[in-house]
Amino acid sequence: MSVFADCQDIRKMAVFKEIDCPKCGAKESIEVIERDNLTTGDSICDQCGFTIPEGVVLERYLDELKQK
Repeated sequence: MSVFADCQDIRKMAVFKEIDCPKCGAKESIEVIERDNLTTGDSICDQCGFTIPEGVVLERYLDELKQK
């Protein structure tokens, strides 16, 4: 049972990232929190107000923005 408990603990862990804004390019201006590979809460750029919405896969979302 303890092996599965460790897996669940890792799954519930939040990952904090500071990324450059894809709109204005400000360095590390957006703090993104991910849990289970999805963003948790809206993440807003400190400089221009660009928002990464809650519940998206960050890498996929950023890739889609580049393609537009």
